[in-house]
Amino acid sequence: MAEDDSDSLPAVPAQKPKKPSISRKAVVGQLWRAAKRQLDTHEEHLADLPKGATASEADAKALATLARTVRELVAIEEPQAVKRDKQTDELSAADGLRHVAQLRQELARRLEALARRELGEADQG
Repeated sequence: MAEDDSDSLPAVPAQKPKKPSISRKAVVGQLWRAAKRQLDTHEEHLADLPKGATASEADAKALATLARTVRELVAIEEPQAVKRDKQTDELSAADGLRHVAQLRQELARRLEALARRELGEADQG
């Protein structure tokens, strides 16, 4: 009967060996290399097209996918500190007003120069 008891117990799953953890940087590097290979392959394909032939819709979709992949890889690689600093790149209220005032002064200067030039041409004509 003791043998019957051992048959009714659930089997213990064998432990899988742990895979070495891969760093995020290594994964991103692998993705960059894969994207580069795909881009190279795509460029070779386009170069092999007969003269005057246009790329197919599938080629356009492949290129769009590659572009999106590169954009996302750039976003992944961008350091978090840089992302936080982008929020602080905005002008403060005082700096914004000062910037607007400088733009207005520059616009006024250019309009005056344009008006002088137009008046000078009108006097000569």
